[in-house]
Amino acid sequence: MTFWKAFADDTSANVIAISVALFVPIVALVGAALDMSVAYTTQAKLQNACDAGVLAGRQSMDGGRFLNRDRTEAENYFEFNFPDGTHNATNIQFAIDQDEDDDLELVASASADQPTALMRIFGYDAIPVSVECTARRDQFDSDIVLVLDVTGSMANAPSGGGSDAKIELLREGARGLYRALEGDNLGTIRYSFVPYSHTVNPASSLRNRDIIREQTYISDSGGNKLVHINESQWNIGNGGGNTGGNTQNFRTSGIGCIEERPSRGEDHDPAEYTDTITLQDVDDTPANANDRDNQFGRYDPLAHDRRGSAVSGGVQYYYVHDRWMQTGCPAEAKKLAEYSSETAFDTAVDEATARVTGGTYHDIGMLWGLRFISRDGFFAADNPATRDGIAVNQHIIFMTDGKLDTGSSLYSAYGVEGIQGRTNGGWTLDGFHISRFESACNLAKSMGVTVWVIALDVSDTDDIRPCATTDENFYISDGSDLEAVFAEIGNGIGYLRLTK
Repeated sequence: MTFWKAFADDTSANVIAISVALFVPIVALVGAALDMSVAYTTQAKLQNACDAGVLAGRQSMDGGRFLNRDRTEAENYFEFNFPDGTHNATNIQFAIDQDEDDDLELVASASADQPTALMRIFGYDAIPVSVECTARRDQFDSDIVLVLDVTGSMANAPSGGGSDAKIELLREGARGLYRALEGDNLGTIRYSFVPYSHTVNPASSLRNRDIIREQTYISDSGGNKLVHINESQWNIGNGGGNTGGNTQNFRTSGIGCIEERPSRGEDHDPAEYTDTITLQDVDDTPANANDRDNQFGRYDPLAHDRRGSAVSGGVQYYYVHDRWMQTGCPAEAKKLAEYSSETAFDTAVDEATARVTGGTYHDIGMLWGLRFISRDGFFAADNPATRDGIAVNQHIIFMTDGKLDTGSSLYSAYGVEGIQGRTNGGWTLDGFHISRFESACNLAKSMGVTVWVIALDVSDTDDIRPCATTDENFYISDGSDLEAVFAEIGNGIGYLRLTK
């Protein structure tokens, strides 16, 4: 009797029943935590893949056009970052398209089913996960100066092969920049062109007062002589040199290449150039028609006393004093302007690269690129920091196919250096102009200008790579990919970013 009473009063066995009753919800809680942890990891990886895909798709676009190739690029990047089998996920979906209200923005979504491990015993075989992502390219107003090497070597095919001349590849490739920056919702984009060789041709963009009237050239004795513009090839025969008529004729002749004015802002002989370029070199403008120190000379091979002439390889040579003098004037530079269509832009590129001639003086090209984009110099009135309350970003795209190619017998923007001797500083001729080029590049960066450099078919880039604002702004091209390079620069100018 005592045994059965004790058994009836004993409640310790209830622990087993309670434990059995609690086992199921505990398993459910632990299983849910484990499966949800895996699902969250899958969702994070899905988000990264979605972001990569939408960025790649937007990067691939030309302006506001979303083509099948761009969709494919986005899908490839998504699949690379979330390949089949990731966390055993199934039913993986990725969809991408343009925003209905903004053709500069892409909208994408991704989803997958994450199989469960423990929750399937409760009838939950998978946890659905989904993400959304968007990317756009913010566009400030942008001013872009293309400083383009049009020297004689650009008429050659790339060293890697192909039949097209490098200048033709440039003409075809530059459109990638325009396409990358076109679109109905973009800001104002302006382009300037500065083709350079051993001089530049900016006179049509200048004023009459910017051109000197009486200038020093080489006499047949090797000395100096003064030539008034009335005595030059631009004399229109009405005494216009004193009233501006002959200066105007020079400026609008199409061959308004210049001799560079002496360096500004440093102590030196008034006729000389220094191995640095200062902000005063860029921005100082003549106060009037008699301000000789701030005026540019006329690049006039015919004004030098010469004893003969010859043409070789399409280049004009004159025999001056004791040597043959190489000459050549590239096509006209163009001020910053908008181009309403790709056709208009292509025409401007063709015109800027129409004359392929001369040696390679990077410093004169970069200096005039700065002058065309500066907000405080010759074109200050046309180069505001903001336009209708929108910031204007400034860019120089510098493209060359080679190292410096100077020469003591070459008639450049610095005169005939082997005879007139206006450069100084104890440098070799190449070293002097490399120093000026580096100085111009550094000055551009200090002015807030982003410098992009394209080395076209160049094996040694030591002289030009440092000019780029960063390594990300420097590109090497064999010519075949120039359009893609220009397009990538355009996308960089456009500030591609994720928005969600």
